[in-house]
Amino acid sequence: MATVPLEQRRTEIAELLEQMCTAAAAALRTATVALRDERPRLAERVVTGDAAIDDLRAEVERQALTAMALNAPVAGDLRTLVAAIRCAGDIERMGDLATHVARAARRRPVPDAARSIFERMGELAAEMADQAAEVARTRNVLLALELDRMDDTVDRCLREVFELTLDPAWEHGVGAAVDVTLLARYYERFADHAVAVAKQVVYMVTGQQVEQVAAELSDPP
Repeated sequence: MATVPLEQRRTEIAELLEQMCTAAAAALRTATVALRDERPRLAERVVTGDAAIDDLRAEVERQALTAMALNAPVAGDLRTLVAAIRCAGDIERMGDLATHVARAARRRPVPDAARSIFERMGELAAEMADQAAEVARTRNVLLALELDRMDDTVDRCLREVFELTLDPAWEHGVGAAVDVTLLARYYERFADHAVAVAKQVVYMVTGQQVEQVAAELSDPP
C-alpha cells in the first residue's frame, strides 16, 4: 500500500480539527438553548452526540501517529503533528464541557436573573469555537490572536455571574448559586480551550509561543 503524502495527511488533519471545532460550537449552542428554554430532550441530544467528537479526536490521533510512523516528519512538520494532537484534546474537552451544560439543563431550571448572562456566554464561546475552526483550516495567525481578546469578554461575564450570586439580593439559595457558578465555569473553560487551540496553531505555524508573536507584532518596525 502506498504511503499517503505528508501534505495530504496535514490537510486531512486540519479538516478533522475544523469539523471538531464546528461540532463543539453547535453542541454548546444547542445546550444553551436547552438551558434557556428548559428542554431536557434537546439537552439529551447534546449528551448523546458527544461521542461523535470523541471519534473525531481518535481519528486525528490515528492520522498524526500514522504520519509520524510512515512519513518520518522533521522540524515544522513534526511540530504540526504534535500540535494537532494537542488541539484535538482541547477540542474534545470543549465537547465535554458542552455536555456538562446540557446535563445541568436536565437537572433544574436556571434562575431568570442568570439566563441572559448564559445566553451571552454561550454565544460568545460558540463564536470562539467557530473562529478556532477557521484558524485550524487557514492557519491564520492574526485570526488566532484575536481569540485571546474574545476570551476577555467571556471572563467579564464570569465575573458578572460571581457578582450576581454574591449580591445580598440573591434569593435563590446556596444550591442555585453553586449550580449557576459551575455553569459559568463550564462556559469559561470552553472559551479557554478555544484559545488553547489557537495558541497551538500559532505554534504550528511560527514555532513560537503566542506571547512572543503578539509582542513582535506590537513592536514598531
